[in-house]
Amino acid sequence: MDKVRVRPLRPHEKKKLCRLKRQRTNAVNVRNARIVLLSRGGLCNRSIAERVDCSASWVRTIIHRFNADGLFGITWYPFFQERHTPRRFPAACREQIVEIALSSPKALIGMSQWSLPKLRDYLVQQGIVSSISVEWLRQLLERYRVRLRRTKTWKESTDPDFAAKYRAIRRLYQQRPVGGRRLSIDEFGPLNLQPRHGHCLACQDRRRVQRLRATYTRKGGVRHFLAFYDLETDRLYGRFTKRKTWVEFLSFLKWVRRRYPVTEKLHVVLDNYGPHLKTEVTLWALGNNIRLYFTPTQASWLNRIECHFTALKKFALETSDHRSHAEQQEAIESYLHWRNRRRLLSTTSWRDYRRQRRQAA
Repeated sequence: MDKVRVRPLRPHEKKKLCRLKRQRTNAVNVRNARIVLLSRGGLCNRSIAERVDCSASWVRTIIHRFNADGLFGITWYPFFQERHTPRRFPAACREQIVEIALSSPKALIGMSQWSLPKLRDYLVQQGIVSSISVEWLRQLLERYRVRLRRTKTWKESTDPDFAAKYRAIRRLYQQRPVGGRRLSIDEFGPLNLQPRHGHCLACQDRRRVQRLRATYTRKGGVRHFLAFYDLETDRLYGRFTKRKTWVEFLSFLKWVRRRYPVTEKLHVVLDNYGPHLKTEVTLWALGNNIRLYFTPTQASWLNRIECHFTALKKFALETSDHRSHAEQQEAIESYLHWRNRRRLLSTTSWRDYRRQRRQAA
């Protein structure tokens, strides 16, 4: 029995080895990948050597390299090693390049972030490498899984009662109260009459990319969308108002209450916005079989309606230029009708649409 065997493979290693085995331009990687996969399949080293046409000692060497360094220990690329010349980028040099790429650009070059040309110039100026192209540098960083990523926002709640509020809302989400209904309420807006940018499909002719006008003055006023999300039926509803004071919110809460039986208790999750905390609102909710769950300060992500507003903004407002609030409201309601499964996705027949375009042309 062979004492030298390949260690258990990770999922990404197995996928990479299968891709290397199917290569047609790099016989070295094909052979090494076959050795690792055959050894993992239970074949002895002598049989593997016969199949890949090499010695058993070389099979053991490849297995040792893979167990020690993983995929980097068995892969070989022509642009990292030329024939009859020493290795251009040895392991120590590659590791130093990666370490520099992951270091602070503010401290090293006095700029906020790296770019491949700037990283290459810095490596040459510091004598790390004599020369390297931008493409080789990109591939080297990709081998070490160094990629450009967007920064993210992180905010910690300063609410002293964060733990208690968090546990109450999490318990509500985990199990529906007996004889109750779970709702999430929040405001979406303010909604201005302005062109909204987004994404669009375009052909090679750049002139066909959608253009939106610029606005300097907006005299149409604003609207607010007061919405609630029903966790039991996965439906999103709402009303449009010109203001969002406690008076409008109380009227909206009464409208929500009328949609359900009086005997059914409503468990409402909402943020600690001023109108929500008004005494008139809390007293009315207490007397009408409604329990309010306020999210902690700076923790609105606990309100499940927030993620549905992202989709509403993307599919109803982006790449649009509504000239009136009625038109904007109609677009939002059209999306909500589809989202609540009250209509099919298609609103116009493709044949009718094509016929109208031909007549207009």
